[in-house]
Amino acid sequence: MANLTSYDLMICLWVIFNFSIDIGEAKETQKPTSLPPPPAIFVFGDSLSDTGNAIAAFPFLADAENSPYGDTFFHAPSGRFSDGRLIVDFMALAWRFPLIQPYFSNIVPNFRHGINFAVSGATARNVTEPVPFFLPFQTDHFVRFKRNVIASLKSNKKSASHVPAIRSFEDGLYMIFVGVNDIIISLFANKQPPSTVVKNIIPQVLEAIAKAVQDLHKEGAKNFMVFNIPAIGCTPLLLTLASPGPYNSTDAMGCLKDYNELVRFFNHELEKVLSYLNLQLKESKIMVADIYGFMLEAIAHPSKYGGFDEAVKLKACCGYGGGPYNYSPLVSCGKDPEAKSCSDPSKYTSWDGLHLTDAFSGKFVGEIMKESSSYLRPFKLH
Repeated sequence: MANLTSYDLMICLWVIFNFSIDIGEAKETQKPTSLPPPPAIFVFGDSLSDTGNAIAAFPFLADAENSPYGDTFFHAPSGRFSDGRLIVDFMALAWRFPLIQPYFSNIVPNFRHGINFAVSGATARNVTEPVPFFLPFQTDHFVRFKRNVIASLKSNKKSASHVPAIRSFEDGLYMIFVGVNDIIISLFANKQPPSTVVKNIIPQVLEAIAKAVQDLHKEGAKNFMVFNIPAIGCTPLLLTLASPGPYNSTDAMGCLKDYNELVRFFNHELEKVLSYLNLQLKESKIMVADIYGFMLEAIAHPSKYGGFDEAVKLKACCGYGGGPYNYSPLVSCGKDPEAKSCSDPSKYTSWDGLHLTDAFSGKFVGEIMKESSSYLRPFKLH
């Protein structure tokens, strides 16, 4: 395996909580998928993948700990920033797995089919705000978990029923879905213009993702699915925050041009980095899941995938009930009683202004699981 320098990487590349429903038993009829099931799934990322780590690490702080989060599928908060399931949940269900449990699970966890290290608020870079569980910290947790599992299996065969088999660490699927917090924090908390984010922040995020792939590969990982960044310029959060600023011009769909162009650039560079890594890392198989492209298509043609409503395609389902996007940073879904859920979340792509609805996640997974999907791009094997 070739050693990758920082220059190479930069050029080329957010516990199941004490919850009354056992989500490990949640099942749903799924159509067969052309993407073969791995023995286990290992998840790294932020709130777009977090199934309970944040609320376990920071009890009684996260909006997702309160209703109406979780109402659509779990009928109660489940630790997810959605009205229901996330993309990783739908992927597990498509492969007939139980839902993948979080690393910080405190209720008799079963990690046989994988484990979720994603934490809401996490960044790709070593940034401790808003949470300290950035991507390198998550991969370190994985290394510790793997070593503990191997040691346990060698000393006590009875533990094999609730942890991944040793071969799963090599043949499992490693999902990485991170980077959006790095960009949004830089744009709005740190008030950096898009040009500065492109020049200074994006290379750092690419390098962090590339290093995670490289570090996991050193631990035996071969199969990677890396998600690009969604079209944040179409989210109610950015449409609201950016409207009074200098970068508020919109396209024909009503999305913010400059912010989507920034993300498009990031995603293009991400594919270059991952293509390079796919060639450099022995026996690696890397795929890019194109949520950016699917989101743009779903917003441009809401009826194409069935259920989405043209009238609310840029609105949050859960919000304060006013403004063009039903979003206000001062009235948070799950935190403020003034923020209410819409009557039918399945018509919306956005749940709370940034995070995805159960319906959107399900439709996206349905697309990437199709044979020759245009939203799942594997790099050529070498």
